[in-house]
Amino acid sequence: MKRFLVLALATPFLLAGCGIDCNQFCQKWDDCQALAWATAQPPHTTPYVSTVPQCVSSCNATGSDNGAFIACVQDKACADVNAGACSLPEPK
Repeated sequence: MKRFLVLALATPFLLAGCGIDCNQFCQKWDDCQALAWATAQPPHTTPYVSTVPQCVSSCNATGSDNGAFIACVQDKACADVNAGACSLPEPK
């Protein structure tokens, strides 16, 4: 009985470590977007505006639906992400 109780109490904490890290994803996404903006030809004339707070909010709301996309972005280099290596799933 004690083993079951310990396992039941520990499970949420174990699963939390496996979930989507929206802060990490959004920072990587923003870094890749900033790199694309900075290297655009012709150069942009307006300053780059970070969208991390909006991204985190959206990711927290829909992250579990887009887990494969988020994992792809986190695993790829910005050059690959900016080239379109990762794509959002089609809405059902």
